[in-house]
Amino acid sequence: MIKAMRIIAGNLKKLRKPLWLNIFNFILKGAPYGIFYLLLLELFEPKDQIDIQKIIWIFVSMAVILIVHLFIAMISLTNANVTAYNLTADARLILGEHLRKLSMGFFKRRDPGDITALLLQDMKKVEEIFTHYFIDIIACVILCSVMALFFFFIDWRMALAMIVSVLIAIPLLLIAQKIVAYFGKKHIASRNNAVSRMLEYLQGIKPLKAFSLTGTKFIRLEKAFKKLRDDSIKLEAAAGVPVVGYLTILEMGFIGLLLLGVYLLFGGQITIPVLIMFLVIGYRFYDPLQHVGMFATEMRYMNISAERITAVMKTNLLPEQEKDIKQNNFSIEFKNVTFKYYNTDVLKKINTVFPEKSITALVGPSGSGKTTITNLIARFWDVDSGEIMVGGTNIKNIKTEHLLSYISMVFQDVYLFHDTVYNNIKIGNNEASREQIIAAAKSAQCHEFIEKLENGYDTMVGEGGSTLSGGEKQRISIARAILKDAPIVLLDEATASLDPENELLIQNALANLSNQKRLSLLRTV
Repeated sequence: MIKAMRIIAGNLKKLRKPLWLNIFNFILKGAPYGIFYLLLLELFEPKDQIDIQKIIWIFVSMAVILIVHLFIAMISLTNANVTAYNLTADARLILGEHLRKLSMGFFKRRDPGDITALLLQDMKKVEEIFTHYFIDIIACVILCSVMALFFFFIDWRMALAMIVSVLIAIPLLLIAQKIVAYFGKKHIASRNNAVSRMLEYLQGIKPLKAFSLTGTKFIRLEKAFKKLRDDSIKLEAAAGVPVVGYLTILEMGFIGLLLLGVYLLFGGQITIPVLIMFLVIGYRFYDPLQHVGMFATEMRYMNISAERITAVMKTNLLPEQEKDIKQNNFSIEFKNVTFKYYNTDVLKKINTVFPEKSITALVGPSGSGKTTITNLIARFWDVDSGEIMVGGTNIKNIKTEHLLSYISMVFQDVYLFHDTVYNNIKIGNNEASREQIIAAAKSAQCHEFIEKLENGYDTMVGEGGSTLSGGEKQRISIARAILKDAPIVLLDEATASLDPENELLIQNALANLSNQKRLSLLRTV
């Protein structure tokens, strides 16, 4: 629960209003029982005539409380959910912003399914804590405390008997919490693995079909689902025993209360109204406590998700200087740069200069570090030792957002968003006019094929650009880079999917661009 609170720590004050509304709501929910006690006293008080007027006022009071309760309940429910959804929406944005600023190493070390689960399932669990459980638990505890205090004023012996059963049941609830914490982590790991295997199977369905491996590879997915099923059963079964024990003890507590009440009644130590009061309202005393037991156990499972999110939020970001240095020169220099992937040297004491207003090609076999060099320039990773300078300034002393504003990148694996062709190009410069976007498309040799699409530039492309060919996607990606008009362009095997004619045209366009501006163009081959 504490982990979940930390996720929205900056907005905890926003929970005060829904919390107090819900407490008031629960008090109003229990208020009619106090009035019911007055009715019992009136009905069973030994006298010649019942005060009808008093009874009418009692029923009127109950009706008024009921109406007010319905009104407050509606406001409380709406306010609690709206507040909780807003808080978790803000938390999602904060988490997304944090992920955006992390080193690419974080994503290399984690399975895509795990990160997907973090943003979707885990954050959903945290959302449920505040929309369904947190406020209700606090309100239930306060209501039970008020009811217990009220019962002590009526008869301390009966009230004490009620509380004793609760004290006996609490250890079982604590045991359930520990069981959920243990098996819950295994269940979440199985869940994330199942998500990863499903993504793997769906994304790789094309090569799986091509090599007739759909049945073979489905076995991995099937095993992941079976593991998830088994861990789900273990979680429910293991935690269910102490939870059922907790609920049973509360039920037995009511039976004990009944027996004690009958004993005291026959002994002449309590009156019939008192007994009826404890039997009717006493049962209502245990009802919210049963809900608390269920809520608390489910919240312990949800808190595991909160722990996962908190752990990610504690992951160190790439360090940045508070003061930024604006660049007027865009030459790139590597000084004794060494970089490792998982303790394996990829670059070792590299010294080289990529002059401003030049085109440089990096040629070498796969795995020689060409892509790594482009990623280090964009500071997707930090070097292990040495320095990378842009215009004579270490890139660590340039704010990341400014550094990236100086760079246009075209990746080997192009990704297009599920949007129009026009908007996919416009990503390069959100302020660009339609004429500028079309000019960039023409320079990237993609204007002609775009015009032939069903809706031209307003044609929707599938997720990842699935409705376009590899060469078409690459040309749109190059159009983005041209539209951004950044002083540094990094092409990571960006023309690999282009035919020789289009590749030559694009190279000429980039060459002309580099002659007109202080363009440092680095291409891997």
